[in-house]
Amino acid sequence: MGKQLEVSSLFSAKALAQVDGDLAERALGQLGLDREVITTPANRVPVEQHHALFEALAQTEQPDISFHMRTSGSMRLEDFGLLGLTMRSAPTLRRSIERLDRYARLFNPYSVFAFAEHGTDGWWTNTRTVATEGGRLSNEAALGTLLTLWRDANGSDLTPARVQFMHQPVGSIEPLRAHFRCPITYGAPFDAIVLRGEDLDRQNRVGDQHIWDFLRANLEQSLGVTEEDGVDREVVICVANALSDGVPRLQDVARDLGIGSRTLQRRLAERGHSYQSLVDEARREVALRLVAEGRQSLVEVAFLTGFAEQSSFTRAFKRWSGKTPRAFREEAPRAPAIASAQALHRNGTLRA
Repeated sequence: MGKQLEVSSLFSAKALAQVDGDLAERALGQLGLDREVITTPANRVPVEQHHALFEALAQTEQPDISFHMRTSGSMRLEDFGLLGLTMRSAPTLRRSIERLDRYARLFNPYSVFAFAEHGTDGWWTNTRTVATEGGRLSNEAALGTLLTLWRDANGSDLTPARVQFMHQPVGSIEPLRAHFRCPITYGAPFDAIVLRGEDLDRQNRVGDQHIWDFLRANLEQSLGVTEEDGVDREVVICVANALSDGVPRLQDVARDLGIGSRTLQRRLAERGHSYQSLVDEARREVALRLVAEGRQSLVEVAFLTGFAEQSSFTRAFKRWSGKTPRAFREEAPRAPAIASAQALHRNGTLRA
């Protein structure tokens, strides 16, 4: 098993700042966490620890939990360094989101974020399911944070068309309504913020094409190195592209990436993954998209995700989504960008 995935300590630090000092210290004490360790900007916090902290902080506010939305509202682009500066200087909101789409994993590699367009709408999605209350609150805060950053770049009046979550409400939904200022639904196939096309093309408040071009080039150079070329994501993409012919062997993927099998295994372990866990991730992402999109039969989706038997596919899909493929398809929105075949090609999950 690989080590636990970690998220930036920025999120823990911001969350703790939203709760009364004594209550925050009590929550830290219950979890045996050191405030300095989980609030130092350069540090990373294991995801399970981060979710446990959110759950403990929520207990201090039951039943009207709002600290996570205050956390989202306290975020600023400057908190995200060069990435934040690049987003702010982008000429339009669409360009800001495109940068975030590429580099969000540097701060949160746990969530499965993606941005794509369907029709005139833009969908920012997260397909990572969570089983704990703290994880659900963290997912709500993640979408809330994204909206805060977009407003920081584009204007405080930016309002999504709608927001949806996979889970059911955790406490009162009034703080979410106040933050998102749009319809919110629960029990959806995946988390999403839906933005109108006209908002995507709005000019950012201080966008400047020349500064944007300069910072974007620096971002490519500096953060591209920091991310260690995203070998885990490269593996997911390679596996997804080969699934219709069956699950590829690790040595075949390593060859496609131009590295040795042992080197690939070591680099995956260093990033907290095993090859099998990434195969499962590739199958899950492709299956969720294709089932929701509805263009292929469920038998065809099973084939395209590397399953020889429909029953095996059904069991795996229920583990991934909590629903059978048929139930998931019946409940899925009919026009989600994450389910669009065009979006799959555009985001690199599948090749034409």
